[in-house]
Amino acid sequence: MATFDATASIDREVRAGSRVLSVFENPLNTRILRVHAEGPQRLAELQEKVGWPAPTTVRAAVSGLREVGALTKLTVGNSPYAVATVLSPAGEEMLSVADALEAWLALCPNGPISPEVGAARGAVKALAGGWSSTLMRVLANRPITLTELHSVIPDISYPALERRVSWMRATGQLETVEREGRGTPYVATDWLRRAIAPLCAAGRCERRHMEGESAPITSVEVEACLLLATPLAPLPEGASGSCMVGVRTDADEEGPGLAGVTVEVDRGQVVSCTPEVSAKPSTWAVGTPETLLDAIIDGRIENLRIGGVNPQLGLDLVNGIHFALFADR
Repeated sequence: MATFDATASIDREVRAGSRVLSVFENPLNTRILRVHAEGPQRLAELQEKVGWPAPTTVRAAVSGLREVGALTKLTVGNSPYAVATVLSPAGEEMLSVADALEAWLALCPNGPISPEVGAARGAVKALAGGWSSTLMRVLANRPITLTELHSVIPDISYPALERRVSWMRATGQLETVEREGRGTPYVATDWLRRAIAPLCAAGRCERRHMEGESAPITSVEVEACLLLATPLAPLPEGASGSCMVGVRTDADEEGPGLAGVTVEVDRGQVVSCTPEVSAKPSTWAVGTPETLLDAIIDGRIENLRIGGVNPQLGLDLVNGIHFALFADR
């Protein structure tokens, strides 16, 4: 059975996907990237197209996007002083992350959120805080109180943990459930589960364009992704059985390993999803981080290893996760 060590995973509070996700905490960055989809942009024309913020504000945003690799500088005409900025390949892929975030914001249980309003900034910042601090991984598995969270994630102070939980609850990403005993348990809402879509898009963008500059994919990201997304997967009514969905992760301190979940399905319903991997599963769907991301985002399953006594169940689960998160693509 896999064990989850939160204390070993929060030293930097940076997870795979965090670097790209942080770009969209500022709605101005989204507007700037989308304007660049039209072609190279000079600062003056860019300022007009994004709504006339102060030149220093636009200049700072462009500088930040260049630093993260989304924009590159381009000389225009014969003068070395006539410069514009243009989307890099990373910037082009970041537009798909922006689309995934916008689709997620539109599904907010409190009502659709425009990506241009302050509520969008708050929701994305709350999501980023939950992802980077491993809150989402812990909350993915079971209802848990603040006191229990602090015992699992002791390197974050109780007040800081309380703030992050409060932000996520206020934005509709967490809700409370009743139970006997002390403390109020929190659980992930379906909306938070659907946030795996932009997180997967952000993680793949980093893998393709920022390797060496972004955080590796570890068991924390894999388990959080699958624990949260799998219960959303629509499955054929006749689907039943057990299947392990796993990923050969990047090297952790202990070395590379297999991370994932074991899913129990009964007549088309996911009845359990636990962070366990087995050396001899009855049925499996296994891949690299890249092949699993391609399967979830694009529905490309040809590079996964799917087999066992009921390979159709593995196909159904992976296709179901894709459909649940990216059906509108």
